[in-house]
Amino acid sequence: MFPTCLTPHMLALDVARGLPKAEPRPLYAAPAECIDPVQLARQEQVDGTYDQVLTTDHFLVAYDASNAALDEATLDLVAGALERSWAVMVDEHGWAAPSQTDSCLITVVLGDLSGGNSGTGGWTNVNEEGGVPFIVLNTDWFADGDPWIESLIAHEFNHASQFDYNVFWDEADWWYWESTAEWSFELPYPDANTWTYSLWSYFDAPYLALDSDTGYVNYGHFTFNTYLSEQVDPAAPLLAWEAATADTHVDDAVTAALGTPFDDLVAGWTAHVASMDVAEGELWLQVMSDFDTDPYTAHVTTYPSQGTVDGKTAPQGRGQNFFELSSDAPRDVLFTLDGAASVKDIPTDWAVTVSTETADGAITHVIHHATDGLARVEIDDLGGAVVAAYVGVVPLNDIGERGASYTWSVADQRTDGVRVPVDEPTACSCQAGAAPLGLGVVAGIVARRRRARP
Repeated sequence: MFPTCLTPHMLALDVARGLPKAEPRPLYAAPAECIDPVQLARQEQVDGTYDQVLTTDHFLVAYDASNAALDEATLDLVAGALERSWAVMVDEHGWAAPSQTDSCLITVVLGDLSGGNSGTGGWTNVNEEGGVPFIVLNTDWFADGDPWIESLIAHEFNHASQFDYNVFWDEADWWYWESTAEWSFELPYPDANTWTYSLWSYFDAPYLALDSDTGYVNYGHFTFNTYLSEQVDPAAPLLAWEAATADTHVDDAVTAALGTPFDDLVAGWTAHVASMDVAEGELWLQVMSDFDTDPYTAHVTTYPSQGTVDGKTAPQGRGQNFFELSSDAPRDVLFTLDGAASVKDIPTDWAVTVSTETADGAITHVIHHATDGLARVEIDDLGGAVVAAYVGVVPLNDIGERGASYTWSVADQRTDGVRVPVDEPTACSCQAGAAPLGLGVVAGIVARRRRARP
Protein backbone atom coordinates (compact mmCIF):
# COMPACT_ATOMS: atom_id res chain seq x y z
CA MET A 1 0.00 0.00 0.00
CA PHE A 2 1.15 3.54 -0.76
CA PRO A 3 1.13 6.14 2.08
CA THR A 4 -0.48 9.21 0.58
CA CYS A 5 -0.14 12.81 1.72
CA LEU A 6 -3.31 14.75 2.48
CA THR A 7 -1.78 18.20 2.01
CA PRO A 8 -3.56 18.87 -1.34
CA HIS A 9 -6.80 17.67 0.29
CA MET A 10 -6.27 20.26 2.99
CA LEU A 11 -5.67 22.89 0.32
CA ALA A 12 -9.03 22.00 -1.17
CA LEU A 13 -10.73 22.31 2.22
CA ASP A 14 -9.09 25.66 2.85
CA VAL A 15 -10.29 26.94 -0.51
CA ALA A 16 -13.80 25.61 0.08
CA ARG A 17 -14.00 27.22 3.52
CA GLY A 18 -12.53 30.49 2.31
CA LEU A 19 -9.70 30.40 4.84
CA PRO A 20 -6.91 32.96 4.49
CA LYS A 21 -3.88 31.80 2.57
CA ALA A 22 -1.26 33.57 4.66
CA GLU A 23 -1.54 36.69 2.53
CA PRO A 24 -0.09 39.12 3.07
CA ARG A 25 2.41 37.80 5.60
CA PRO A 26 3.08 41.10 7.45
CA LEU A 27 -0.57 41.31 8.56
CA TYR A 28 -0.29 38.22 10.74
CA ALA A 29 -0.25 38.78 14.47
CA ALA A 30 3.24 39.35 15.86
CA PRO A 31 4.10 37.37 17.78
CA ALA A 32 2.01 34.62 16.25
CA GLU A 33 -0.57 32.73 18.24
CA CYS A 34 1.27 29.49 18.85
CA ILE A 35 -0.62 26.25 18.40
CA ASP A 36 -1.62 24.20 21.39
CA PRO A 37 -1.03 20.54 20.45
CA VAL A 38 -4.09 19.24 22.28
CA GLN A 39 -6.30 21.78 20.55
CA LEU A 40 -4.62 21.05 17.21
CA ALA A 41 -5.21 17.31 17.55
CA ARG A 42 -8.87 17.96 18.26
CA GLN A 43 -9.09 20.37 15.30
CA GLU A 44 -7.53 17.79 12.99
CA GLN A 45 -9.75 15.02 14.40
CA VAL A 46 -6.80 12.96 15.60
CA ASP A 47 -7.75 10.79 18.57
CA GLY A 48 -5.53 10.83 21.68
CA THR A 49 -4.46 13.00 24.58
CA TYR A 50 -1.21 14.47 23.16
CA ASP A 51 -0.10 15.71 26.55
CA GLN A 52 3.42 14.39 26.03
CA VAL A 53 5.81 16.73 24.22
CA LEU A 54 9.37 16.69 22.95
CA THR A 55 10.94 19.96 21.88
CA THR A 56 13.85 20.65 19.54
CA ASP A 57 15.30 23.89 18.20
CA HIS A 58 12.44 24.37 15.72
CA PHE A 59 9.75 21.78 16.54
CA LEU A 60 7.35 20.77 19.28
CA VAL A 61 6.54 17.07 18.89
CA ALA A 62 3.33 16.00 20.63
CA TYR A 63 2.30 12.40 21.18
CA ASP A 64 0.11 10.11 23.22
CA ALA A 65 2.06 8.03 25.71
CA SER A 66 -0.15 5.03 24.95
CA ASN A 67 0.90 4.93 21.27
CA ALA A 68 2.62 1.56 20.91
CA ALA A 69 4.45 2.67 17.76
CA LEU A 70 6.53 5.14 19.76
CA ASP A 71 9.49 4.40 21.97
CA GLU A 72 12.48 6.51 22.96
CA ALA A 73 14.53 5.50 19.93
CA THR A 74 11.69 6.32 17.52
CA LEU A 75 11.07 9.69 19.15
CA ASP A 76 14.77 10.49 18.87
CA LEU A 77 14.67 9.46 15.21
CA VAL A 78 11.69 11.76 14.56
CA ALA A 79 13.35 14.69 16.33
CA GLY A 80 16.57 14.14 14.42
CA ALA A 81 14.81 13.86 11.06
CA LEU A 82 12.87 17.07 11.64
CA GLU A 83 15.99 19.05 12.49
CA ARG A 84 17.98 17.47 9.67
CA SER A 85 15.23 18.40 7.21
CA TRP A 86 15.39 22.00 8.42
CA ALA A 87 19.19 22.11 8.40
CA VAL A 88 19.59 20.69 4.91
CA MET A 89 16.60 22.29 3.16
CA VAL A 90 16.62 25.72 4.82
CA ASP A 91 20.17 26.32 6.00
CA GLU A 92 22.06 24.46 3.27
CA HIS A 93 19.84 24.68 0.18
CA GLY A 94 17.98 27.93 0.83
CA TRP A 95 14.35 26.84 1.11
CA ALA A 96 12.22 29.30 3.03
CA ALA A 97 12.02 28.93 6.78
CA PRO A 98 8.31 28.56 7.54
CA SER A 99 6.70 31.81 8.67
CA GLN A 100 6.42 32.78 12.32
CA THR A 101 8.89 30.13 13.41
CA ASP A 102 10.93 32.87 15.04
CA SER A 103 8.01 33.18 17.47
CA CYS A 104 6.60 29.65 17.62
CA LEU A 105 7.85 26.12 17.28
CA ILE A 106 6.30 24.04 14.50
CA THR A 107 3.87 21.64 16.12
CA VAL A 108 4.17 18.04 14.95
CA VAL A 109 1.45 15.62 16.04
CA LEU A 110 2.40 11.94 16.00
CA GLY A 111 -1.01 10.41 15.57
CA ASP A 112 -2.41 6.91 15.57
CA LEU A 113 -4.72 7.20 12.57
CA SER A 114 -5.75 3.56 12.43
CA GLY A 115 -9.31 4.66 13.19
CA GLY A 116 -9.42 7.07 10.24
CA ASN A 117 -7.16 8.39 7.48
CA SER A 118 -5.05 5.27 7.93
CA GLY A 119 -4.04 5.34 4.26
CA THR A 120 -2.21 8.63 4.59
CA GLY A 121 1.30 9.15 5.84
CA GLY A 122 0.27 12.56 7.13
CA TRP A 123 -0.35 16.12 6.08
CA THR A 124 0.83 19.68 6.55
CA ASN A 125 -1.25 22.83 6.83
CA VAL A 126 -1.03 26.37 8.18
CA ASN A 127 -2.63 27.61 11.37
CA GLU A 128 -5.24 30.09 10.22
CA GLU A 129 -4.76 32.25 13.31
CA GLY A 130 -1.07 32.98 13.02
CA GLY A 131 0.32 31.53 9.83
CA VAL A 132 2.30 28.89 11.70
CA PRO A 133 2.57 25.58 9.85
CA PHE A 134 1.84 22.31 11.58
CA ILE A 135 2.40 18.68 10.64
CA VAL A 136 0.43 15.53 11.38
CA LEU A 137 2.29 12.23 10.96
CA ASN A 138 0.59 8.84 10.93
CA THR A 139 2.54 6.49 13.19
CA ASP A 140 0.84 3.52 11.53
CA TRP A 141 3.52 3.82 8.84
CA PHE A 142 6.45 3.96 11.27
CA ALA A 143 6.73 0.17 11.24
CA ASP A 144 7.97 0.39 7.64
CA GLY A 145 11.41 1.34 8.90
CA ASP A 146 13.64 4.30 9.60
CA PRO A 147 14.11 5.41 5.95
CA TRP A 148 10.32 5.64 5.54
CA ILE A 149 9.99 7.72 8.69
CA GLU A 150 12.82 10.06 7.72
CA SER A 151 11.66 10.60 4.15
CA LEU A 152 8.05 11.05 5.26
CA ILE A 153 9.16 13.76 7.68
CA ALA A 154 11.29 15.49 5.05
CA HIS A 155 8.37 15.36 2.58
CA GLU A 156 6.01 17.02 5.06
CA PHE A 157 8.57 19.59 6.15
CA ASN A 158 9.02 20.63 2.54
CA HIS A 159 5.28 21.29 2.44
CA ALA A 160 5.71 23.52 5.49
CA SER A 161 8.28 25.52 3.56
CA GLN A 162 6.11 25.57 0.42
CA PHE A 163 3.33 27.38 2.29
CA ASP A 164 5.69 30.27 2.90
CA TYR A 165 5.92 31.03 -0.82
CA ASN A 166 2.14 31.57 -0.99
CA VAL A 167 1.89 30.38 -4.61
CA PHE A 168 0.38 27.56 -6.69
CA TRP A 169 -3.03 27.78 -5.02
CA ASP A 170 -4.89 26.98 -8.23
CA GLU A 171 -6.06 23.36 -8.37
CA ALA A 172 -4.25 22.92 -11.70
CA ASP A 173 -0.97 23.50 -9.83
CA TRP A 174 -1.51 21.27 -6.82
CA TRP A 175 0.36 18.42 -8.52
CA TYR A 176 3.57 20.40 -8.05
CA TRP A 177 3.15 20.52 -4.28
CA GLU A 178 3.39 16.73 -4.10
CA SER A 179 5.89 16.35 -6.92
CA THR A 180 8.23 18.79 -5.20
CA ALA A 181 7.82 17.33 -1.72
CA GLU A 182 8.41 13.80 -3.01
CA TRP A 183 11.58 14.97 -4.76
CA SER A 184 12.76 17.05 -1.80
CA PHE A 185 13.65 14.25 0.59
CA GLU A 186 16.53 13.38 -1.71
CA LEU A 187 18.21 16.47 -0.25
CA PRO A 188 18.54 15.31 3.38
CA TYR A 189 18.25 11.58 2.63
CA PRO A 190 19.77 10.82 -0.79
CA ASP A 191 20.13 7.12 -0.01
CA ALA A 192 16.63 6.49 1.35
CA ASN A 193 15.15 5.77 -2.10
CA THR A 194 11.68 5.40 -0.62
CA TRP A 195 10.17 6.89 -3.78
CA THR A 196 9.72 3.37 -5.14
CA TYR A 197 5.94 3.36 -4.73
CA SER A 198 5.72 6.84 -6.21
CA LEU A 199 7.75 5.72 -9.19
CA TRP A 200 5.48 2.72 -9.58
CA SER A 201 2.44 5.02 -9.75
CA TYR A 202 4.10 6.85 -12.64
CA PHE A 203 5.40 3.78 -14.45
CA ASP A 204 1.94 2.26 -14.22
CA ALA A 205 0.37 5.16 -16.14
CA PRO A 206 2.87 7.55 -17.76
CA TYR A 207 0.14 8.58 -20.20
CA LEU A 208 -1.71 10.54 -17.50
CA ALA A 209 -1.57 14.34 -17.72
CA LEU A 210 1.35 16.02 -16.01
CA ASP A 211 -1.02 17.90 -13.70
CA SER A 212 -3.16 14.84 -12.93
CA ASP A 213 -3.53 13.33 -9.48
CA THR A 214 -5.23 10.17 -10.75
CA GLY A 215 -3.75 7.04 -9.23
CA TYR A 216 -1.29 9.16 -7.22
CA VAL A 217 0.69 9.87 -10.38
CA ASN A 218 1.40 13.36 -9.02
CA TYR A 219 3.80 11.71 -6.57
CA GLY A 220 5.51 9.88 -9.45
CA HIS A 221 5.94 13.16 -11.26
CA PHE A 222 8.78 13.85 -8.85
CA THR A 223 10.68 12.47 -11.85
CA PHE A 224 10.16 15.80 -13.62
CA ASN A 225 12.02 17.53 -10.80
CA THR A 226 14.65 14.79 -10.90
CA TYR A 227 15.28 15.62 -14.55
CA LEU A 228 15.36 19.36 -13.88
CA SER A 229 17.77 19.06 -10.96
CA GLU A 230 20.10 16.64 -12.77
CA GLN A 231 20.13 18.19 -16.23
CA VAL A 232 19.21 21.87 -15.86
CA ASP A 233 20.02 23.23 -12.39
CA PRO A 234 20.43 21.40 -9.07
CA ALA A 235 18.20 24.02 -7.46
CA ALA A 236 15.59 24.02 -10.24
CA PRO A 237 12.53 23.11 -8.12
CA LEU A 238 13.38 25.77 -5.52
CA LEU A 239 13.97 28.34 -8.26
CA ALA A 240 10.50 27.58 -9.66
CA TRP A 241 8.86 28.18 -6.28
CA GLU A 242 10.84 31.39 -5.85
CA ALA A 243 9.98 32.66 -9.34
CA ALA A 244 6.24 32.07 -8.94
CA THR A 245 3.79 34.81 -8.09
CA ALA A 246 0.20 34.59 -6.92
CA ASP A 247 -0.93 34.73 -10.53
CA THR A 248 1.49 32.35 -12.26
CA HIS A 249 1.03 28.66 -12.91
CA VAL A 250 3.75 26.07 -12.62
CA ASP A 251 4.67 26.11 -16.32
CA ASP A 252 5.15 29.88 -16.34
CA ALA A 253 7.13 29.81 -13.08
CA VAL A 254 9.45 27.06 -14.32
CA THR A 255 10.01 28.90 -17.61
CA ALA A 256 10.80 32.13 -15.79
CA ALA A 257 13.09 30.42 -13.29
CA LEU A 258 15.12 28.39 -15.76
CA GLY A 259 14.99 30.53 -18.89
CA THR A 260 13.81 27.59 -21.02
CA PRO A 261 10.30 27.08 -22.42
CA PHE A 262 8.38 24.66 -20.24
CA ASP A 263 7.46 22.34 -23.11
CA ASP A 264 11.13 22.02 -24.10
CA LEU A 265 11.80 20.83 -20.56
CA VAL A 266 8.87 18.41 -20.76
CA ALA A 267 10.36 16.97 -23.94
CA GLY A 268 13.77 16.63 -22.31
CA TRP A 269 12.21 14.90 -19.32
CA THR A 270 10.39 12.54 -21.69
CA ALA A 271 13.65 11.54 -23.39
CA HIS A 272 15.42 10.83 -20.12
CA VAL A 273 12.58 8.79 -18.68
CA ALA A 274 12.09 6.82 -21.90
CA SER A 275 15.69 5.65 -21.64
CA MET A 276 15.84 5.55 -17.80
CA ASP A 277 18.78 7.93 -18.19
CA VAL A 278 18.91 9.35 -14.67
CA ALA A 279 21.47 9.04 -11.89
CA GLU A 280 19.52 6.25 -10.21
CA GLY A 281 18.39 4.62 -13.44
CA GLU A 282 19.39 1.14 -12.36
CA LEU A 283 17.10 1.49 -9.35
CA TRP A 284 14.32 2.67 -11.66
CA LEU A 285 14.79 -0.49 -13.69
CA GLN A 286 14.68 -2.49 -10.48
CA VAL A 287 11.34 -0.90 -9.59
CA MET A 288 10.01 -2.08 -12.95
CA SER A 289 11.09 -5.59 -12.06
CA ASP A 290 9.99 -5.60 -8.41
CA PHE A 291 6.54 -4.22 -9.16
CA ASP A 292 6.11 -6.08 -12.45
CA THR A 293 5.13 -2.91 -14.24
CA ASP A 294 6.08 -1.76 -17.71
CA PRO A 295 5.85 1.91 -18.75
CA TYR A 296 6.49 1.09 -22.43
CA THR A 297 3.63 1.18 -24.91
CA ALA A 298 5.46 -1.36 -27.09
CA HIS A 299 8.72 -3.28 -27.28
CA VAL A 300 9.43 -3.37 -31.01
CA THR A 301 11.65 -6.20 -32.27
CA THR A 302 10.19 -6.94 -35.72
CA TYR A 303 10.11 -4.58 -38.70
CA PRO A 304 7.96 -3.22 -40.14
CA SER A 305 5.66 -2.70 -37.15
CA GLN A 306 2.77 -0.34 -36.65
CA GLY A 307 -0.16 0.39 -34.42
CA THR A 308 -2.74 2.83 -33.14
CA VAL A 309 -2.78 4.37 -29.69
CA ASP A 310 -6.07 5.74 -28.44
CA GLY A 311 -8.51 5.31 -25.61
CA LYS A 312 -7.13 4.83 -22.12
CA THR A 313 -3.42 4.70 -22.96
CA ALA A 314 -3.31 7.68 -25.33
CA PRO A 315 -1.16 10.40 -23.75
CA GLN A 316 -3.01 13.22 -22.06
CA GLY A 317 -1.73 16.79 -21.72
CA ARG A 318 2.04 16.47 -21.38
CA GLY A 319 1.61 12.80 -20.60
CA GLN A 320 3.84 10.29 -22.34
CA ASN A 321 4.04 7.05 -24.27
CA PHE A 322 7.34 5.20 -24.51
CA PHE A 323 8.65 2.69 -27.06
CA GLU A 324 11.70 0.45 -26.80
CA LEU A 325 13.24 -0.54 -30.15
CA SER A 326 15.83 -3.28 -30.58
CA SER A 327 17.07 -5.57 -33.33
CA ASP A 328 19.15 -8.71 -33.72
CA ALA A 329 20.66 -7.44 -36.99
CA PRO A 330 21.91 -4.02 -38.10
CA ARG A 331 19.20 -1.98 -39.74
CA ASP A 332 18.21 1.63 -40.36
CA VAL A 333 14.67 2.33 -39.22
CA LEU A 334 12.16 5.10 -39.64
CA PHE A 335 9.77 5.81 -36.76
CA THR A 336 6.68 7.69 -37.90
CA LEU A 337 4.11 9.43 -35.74
CA ASP A 338 0.85 10.73 -37.15
CA GLY A 339 -0.89 12.51 -34.29
CA ALA A 340 -4.27 14.12 -33.85
CA ALA A 341 -4.22 17.78 -34.81
CA SER A 342 -6.52 18.70 -31.95
CA VAL A 343 -8.34 17.30 -28.95
CA LYS A 344 -11.79 18.70 -28.18
CA ASP A 345 -11.00 21.66 -30.44
CA ILE A 346 -7.74 22.36 -28.58
CA PRO A 347 -4.81 22.39 -31.04
CA THR A 348 -2.25 19.74 -30.18
CA ASP A 349 1.48 20.01 -30.74
CA TRP A 350 3.56 16.85 -30.58
CA ALA A 351 7.17 16.04 -29.79
CA VAL A 352 8.97 12.77 -30.44
CA THR A 353 12.15 12.09 -28.52
CA VAL A 354 14.75 9.53 -29.57
CA SER A 355 17.38 8.23 -27.18
CA THR A 356 19.99 5.91 -28.70
CA GLU A 357 22.32 3.76 -26.63
CA THR A 358 25.66 2.33 -27.69
CA ALA A 359 27.45 -0.71 -26.31
CA ASP A 360 29.51 1.35 -23.86
CA GLY A 361 26.34 2.65 -22.23
CA ALA A 362 26.49 6.13 -23.76
CA ILE A 363 23.07 7.64 -24.46
CA THR A 364 22.32 10.45 -26.89
CA HIS A 365 19.01 12.31 -26.84
CA VAL A 366 17.44 14.07 -29.81
CA ILE A 367 14.11 15.94 -29.73
CA HIS A 368 11.90 16.25 -32.80
CA HIS A 369 8.89 18.56 -33.01
CA ALA A 370 6.07 17.38 -35.25
CA THR A 371 4.68 19.45 -38.11
CA ASP A 372 0.90 19.23 -38.40
CA GLY A 373 1.04 16.18 -36.15
CA LEU A 374 3.52 14.34 -38.38
CA ALA A 375 7.01 13.37 -37.29
CA ARG A 376 9.36 11.01 -39.14
CA VAL A 377 12.46 10.05 -37.19
CA GLU A 378 15.45 8.15 -38.54
CA ILE A 379 17.46 5.78 -36.33
CA ASP A 380 20.59 4.44 -38.02
CA ASP A 381 22.39 1.16 -37.35
CA LEU A 382 19.94 -0.20 -34.81
CA GLY A 383 21.26 -3.60 -33.78
CA GLY A 384 24.75 -2.54 -34.82
CA ALA A 385 26.50 0.41 -33.19
CA VAL A 386 23.15 1.34 -31.59
CA VAL A 387 22.23 -1.47 -29.22
CA ALA A 388 18.82 -0.03 -28.30
CA ALA A 389 16.66 3.00 -29.00
CA TYR A 390 13.96 4.55 -26.84
CA VAL A 391 11.23 6.74 -28.30
CA GLY A 392 9.05 9.09 -26.31
CA VAL A 393 5.78 10.54 -27.60
CA VAL A 394 4.29 13.55 -25.82
CA PRO A 395 1.53 16.06 -26.68
CA LEU A 396 2.96 19.32 -25.43
CA ASN A 397 -0.19 21.37 -25.06
CA ASP A 398 -2.07 21.59 -21.82
CA ILE A 399 -5.08 19.63 -23.10
CA GLY A 400 -5.96 18.39 -19.63
CA GLU A 401 -6.94 14.81 -18.89
CA ARG A 402 -7.98 14.02 -22.45
CA GLY A 403 -6.17 11.41 -24.49
CA ALA A 404 -4.55 12.49 -27.77
CA SER A 405 -4.73 9.65 -30.30
CA TYR A 406 -2.08 8.83 -32.89
CA THR A 407 -0.83 6.12 -35.19
CA TRP A 408 2.76 4.94 -35.30
CA SER A 409 4.93 2.76 -37.48
CA VAL A 410 8.53 1.59 -37.62
CA ALA A 411 9.80 0.72 -41.09
CA ASP A 412 13.06 -0.97 -42.06
CA GLN A 413 14.94 1.31 -44.45
CA ARG A 414 17.46 -1.31 -45.56
CA THR A 415 16.69 -3.59 -48.49
CA ASP A 416 19.36 -6.20 -49.15
CA GLY A 417 21.77 -4.05 -47.17
CA VAL A 418 21.01 -0.89 -49.19
CA ARG A 419 19.55 2.18 -47.49
CA VAL A 420 16.14 3.25 -48.83
CA PRO A 421 15.82 7.06 -49.10
CA VAL A 422 13.58 8.42 -46.38
CA ASP A 423 11.38 10.40 -48.75
CA GLU A 424 10.14 7.30 -50.58
CA PRO A 425 6.81 5.77 -49.48
CA THR A 426 7.13 3.35 -46.58
CA ALA A 427 4.80 0.81 -45.04
CA CYS A 428 3.31 3.05 -42.41
CA SER A 429 0.13 4.89 -41.54
CA CYS A 430 1.69 8.30 -42.18
CA GLN A 431 1.11 10.66 -45.08
CA ALA A 432 3.05 9.20 -48.01
CA GLY A 433 5.85 11.36 -49.31
CA ALA A 434 5.92 13.79 -46.38
CA ALA A 435 9.35 15.29 -45.84
CA PRO A 436 11.24 14.15 -42.76
CA LEU A 437 12.08 16.47 -39.93
CA GLY A 438 15.65 17.46 -39.30
CA LEU A 439 17.74 16.22 -36.44
CA GLY A 440 16.01 18.51 -33.97
CA VAL A 441 17.64 19.72 -30.78
CA VAL A 442 20.43 17.45 -29.64
CA ALA A 443 20.52 17.16 -25.87
CA GLY A 444 23.84 15.33 -25.99
CA ILE A 445 25.51 12.36 -24.40
CA VAL A 446 24.73 12.72 -20.73
CA ALA A 447 25.48 9.39 -19.06
CA ARG A 448 27.46 6.20 -19.34
CA ARG A 449 26.24 3.08 -17.64
CA ARG A 450 25.44 -0.53 -18.28
CA ARG A 451 21.77 -1.33 -18.47
CA ALA A 452 20.16 -4.33 -16.82
CA ARG A 453 16.78 -4.84 -18.40
CA PRO A 454 14.54 -6.89 -16.08
